[in-house]
Amino acid sequence: MMERIGKAFPVSPAHDATYHRFRDGQVIIGKIESIQGEIGQEQKALVRVGEELVTARLQTSLQVGDSYLFEVKNENGAVYWKPIDKQLEGRLPVSLQGEEAAQYLLQKWKLPKDVYPLLRFALAEKIPITKEELFLIASLVEKLEHKKEGLSVFRYMLAHRLPMTKDIFFSLLAVKTNPPLFQQLQYVESRLASLPVHQPEPVEALRRYVGQIANTPIYAYESLVKLLQSLQQPEQKAAQQLLNRLGMSVPKIAADELAKLQAAMEKRDFAQVKQQLQLLFASFDEQTFFERFQTVFAAYQDGLLPDEEQRLFSAALADSDIALSMFHLLKQSLLKLGFGDEAKIRRALKTSTLSESALTSLKSLLLQALENVHEPTLKETLETLLYHINGQQLLSQAEGPIQHLFMQFPFRFGTEQTDAAIYWQGKRRKDGKIDPDYCHIVFCLFLDQLKETVVDVRVQQRIVHVTVFNHTPSLLKLANALQPMLKERLALHGYRLSALKTETWKQEKNPVDVAFHKRYSEVDYRI
Repeated sequence: MMERIGKAFPVSPAHDATYHRFRDGQVIIGKIESIQGEIGQEQKALVRVGEELVTARLQTSLQVGDSYLFEVKNENGAVYWKPIDKQLEGRLPVSLQGEEAAQYLLQKWKLPKDVYPLLRFALAEKIPITKEELFLIASLVEKLEHKKEGLSVFRYMLAHRLPMTKDIFFSLLAVKTNPPLFQQLQYVESRLASLPVHQPEPVEALRRYVGQIANTPIYAYESLVKLLQSLQQPEQKAAQQLLNRLGMSVPKIAADELAKLQAAMEKRDFAQVKQQLQLLFASFDEQTFFERFQTVFAAYQDGLLPDEEQRLFSAALADSDIALSMFHLLKQSLLKLGFGDEAKIRRALKTSTLSESALTSLKSLLLQALENVHEPTLKETLETLLYHINGQQLLSQAEGPIQHLFMQFPFRFGTEQTDAAIYWQGKRRKDGKIDPDYCHIVFCLFLDQLKETVVDVRVQQRIVHVTVFNHTPSLLKLANALQPMLKERLALHGYRLSALKTETWKQEKNPVDVAFHKRYSEVDYRI
């Protein structure tokens, strides 16, 4: 299992800007700050590359204060920086930008014109790159239908010093261009369901897991607990009838049993909630309960429940803290997708305690199933889903004091399956902990009525500014009506709402686009 995950995710995101530099064959523009050593002997130069100062061995006399186009050479185990080709007279004037150097390399290396913008970007941003990497980029982009998206992904890889590999490219491209994750899971589920019976166990395990991963109404358990509480209230009869619709014939529940169930729900410990329900109802099955809940919810939405049940079910939904449940669902989704697999492996290598059963996630099950699937179309579908998960992990990284997190996860909202995409950016304090006073969150939901809705949240000194992007004309009126409740909920956690605005939805505000935008780059390392 460890080998399979290692192959699927061969590199962690770089922790600093010095990752993977400098190597034989790379080209880069640098400015000579100072030179040590006598003429005719091996000289060492302090070269400024962007914000970095790099000590480089030289084989040619150069002029302090001038900029040069260098090629990194490894000769007999020693790494040298040498000015590229004497057709440029060995050096470039300080005022020369990357365009001329990029044009020169494009011709010298006989590169396709498609990679010219990337080459120019790499030189201008002082990012080292090799001829082989540029040919790899050209070969992969050439096969794409949407070349612009592919070049955008490579630009991100360059800016973040990620190795130029096919797997990393397709992982990031999957996040940027693929359909919502819930649609991919639905397609995978239908493809697996069409297979003949008696498949190898890894394929069967994946089939069962995909059928469950997005099938949890986030407020179903909360509503159930509210209905159980109502058995002690005047609306007991309506509560009993609703519980019967949910397949739960309820005897009298002891006060201490109900108290344990309520305590587990307050903590959003859904595993404990499930355990308590299994003690109360011997035949309780989570999957059956969720299916029945969705049926009742659909009847409620259509106004088909009897009046008293309609009113009680509405009250149970209104009392549910969906936001808190959503937070816990997010944490669970990270683990279900496989975000924690690499961390488990690292711990296991130190303690030798990890068993294969501990790695039950969508990612680990995909890896196992891929070894047992030979039908080309299905295999490609599973690989694409695996790329999507890996791409999310590559977009979640630390840059200097800034921590980034991107995730897209499926969930059920009412009777609809949808996706939530979240980009979160925050800074770390000196003690390494996340500073709760400052962060930026971009949250995107694909809703049945409102369609694609983006919420941009900025927090400065615990003052919160919220902007909702959507095309629905009546959204402002609805937002104003809900603003007092939002203020109250934020205040409970020590935050103050500064403004709540609605604007026409903008493409560049999508969490995926924000995550791919070039981010923190204040770097000053000495090598």
